[in-house]
Amino acid sequence: MRIKVLFFGEARQILNMQEFIFDFSGQKLKEFAEKLKGEFPKISKTLDNCMFAVNTEYRNTDAELKDGDTVAIIPPVEGG
Repeated sequence: MRIKVLFFGEARQILNMQEFIFDFSGQKLKEFAEKLKGEFPKISKTLDNCMFAVNTEYRNTDAELKDGDTVAIIPPVEGG
């Protein structure tokens, strides 16, 4: 299946990329995150602390993905 990935914050800065189309053969968001770490090892540590939104709704890593979903990678925000 094809998943559109949107990168925000630190993930976007590290990769210098706003979005990416990812071919994924798993089912769950946690499997997706692990595959993404393999594809983009530079953000592996960042992904461990991120929140994920699927089609604009925050989801836990047990959420199932479908072909055509959009997953937003949302790192923690720092500052004050």
